[in-house]
Order: sequence, then C-alpha cells, then structure tokens
Amino acid sequence: MSLLWALRIGALLTLIVPARLGYWLCRVIGIAVFLFHPRARRAVLDNLRHVCPRCSRLWRTHQAARVFITAVMNYYDLVRIRTVDRHRLRELIEVRGWNHVEAALARQQGVIVLSAHLGNFNVVAQYPAELGLEAAIVVERVQPPSLFAYLCRLRSATGVRVLPSGPEAVPAILRLLRRNGILLVAGDRDVTGHSRLVRFFDAPARLPIGPIMLARRTGATLLPAYTIRLSPRRSLVVVDPPLDLVHTDDQEHDLLANLELVARALERMIRTDPGQWAVLQPVWGDASPRTPLVESLGTVPASAPGGTTLQATSD
Repeated sequence: MSLLWALRIGALLTLIVPARLGYWLCRVIGIAVFLFHPRARRAVLDNLRHVCPRCSRLWRTHQAARVFITAVMNYYDLVRIRTVDRHRLRELIEVRGWNHVEAALARQQGVIVLSAHLGNFNVVAQYPAELGLEAAIVVERVQPPSLFAYLCRLRSATGVRVLPSGPEAVPAILRLLRRNGILLVAGDRDVTGHSRLVRFFDAPARLPIGPIMLARRTGATLLPAYTIRLSPRRSLVVVDPPLDLVHTDDQEHDLLANLELVARALERMIRTDPGQWAVLQPVWGDASPRTPLVESLGTVPASAPGGTTLQATSD
C-alpha cells in the first residue's frame, strides 16, 4: 500500500513542485532505495555483472545506483503524464527508425514491439496511442488490487489499452493484431515459466517465449525497439529493423533459433546504457524473490511447445 500512497502523493506534488525539483527528489529517493533495499541492490549488481563481467565493482555500483534512480523517475513520469505532461508527450520524445513501424503496419498483420525495461518505458509505451494508432500493453496483476487499478489508470492516460494478464487477455490481443494494432511487450525477464534457456550476455538465462510464439502464429511483425533518457524529461526511442524469424517444420528448433535473435537484440538495447536497465529482480538464477518496485511493460500470450492453443503469460 505504501507504493500506492507514494504515487498518489507524487501526483499531487506534480501540480505544485517544479519539474527540476521533482527530478532532484527522484535522485535522492532512488539513492535511498539503493542503500536500504539490500535484496534488490544485490539483484541489480548481479545483473550488471553479467552485462559487463570485466567492469569494475565501482562501475557496477555506480550503474546500479543509476538503475534505482531510473526506476523512481519512471514512476514520477508515469504520474506526470496524467496530471501535467499528457499533451506534451510528442515534444518529450525523439524517435528514430519510425519507418520500420510504418513498414510493419503496411503488412496489415499487426505489430509486436519487443523491448527491454530500459529508460522511460512506461511512458514511451503510450507513444503509439498518442499518434492515433491502436495500441495495447498487457500488464501483471499486482497486489493490492487498488494499486493495480491505479497503475492501469496512469498507463492508459493517453489512450493506450491496458490488458490485465491472464487467459482472458488472449482474445483481446488476437483481435488487436487482426485489426493491425500494436502490442508492446518486454522480453528481458521471465516470471511465468513459459521460457527457454538461452545465452544472454555471458551466461544462460530464461527469457520468455511468448513474443516469438505469438508472432509465429499470427504473422505479426516482431519489431525490436527501446528507449533511453537523454535528460530527466526527454527520451529517445530507437526502432530497429524487424527480426527475420526462422520458419521450418521443426518448431522447437525454430523457437531456440529465434530466441537467440531476441537475446541478441535485447543485449544491444541494454548495452546502450546499462544504468537505465530498470530491472530490480535477478534475471539469472532463481528469480522467485520478487519486489514490486518496478512494473513491467506487459505480458504476452505463449503456447506450450508443440501446442496450438495460446495462453496468457505474465511479466
């Protein structure tokens, strides 16, 4: 409940506190959480060790503190977009590679934007809806329900559709893609078991297979994209060319080959600025102790190996 009240208080403060002061406070809060949340701090330091094994502990500590600051700023921006910056989203985001989105939409089979929890992903995910495109994210049902409902209201501020995870989301996702809509998903963390081991940076990690299975079964374009902060308020979005997925008669072979493509795309994103990779949970090893400090972009449908029925997974 403390996070819910922090968000509500933050929403009120955005109306009276200058943005510069607000972002300064985000830095103070982020450093405080870094210092006094040892479990999350250990997880972030371990994640960064895999991202850059040869980097010094001092480098990893500095980048880890930036991860926590990024996470706090993301929540602050999510609040601001509803109360202050709702009509300024286009001014605050610079986009490179939008031609790849236009080319994917021209195929008329839907677009799955694959991203990492990098930069200001919560707010940037609303950019397609701001342009008048039909877009959706599927989000984890966090507890308590009042917190989940509030986060959904924040995320849908500009018109993006927010779908709660679970089997009930699958029909809406399939309808969205049939209408040539855009589904935004994160592929850098598995919390559902619908995953495969794949080399990720320097060691095997479990990455979700949902985006690949969904693209394979619907024909939607799987489009890697990511965002990084250029300044506290401004963000850059980079859209890369679509992944050229492998299609043979061997589904398991295709799945592993395509997951390699996804892993390489995610690595390129995260290496852009590891200090903005706002994942506070362990990506390698046992991810069972979870912290609610950062919510995901969304969740995606997945299918069991060899099966044909889509079922929802949560991020």
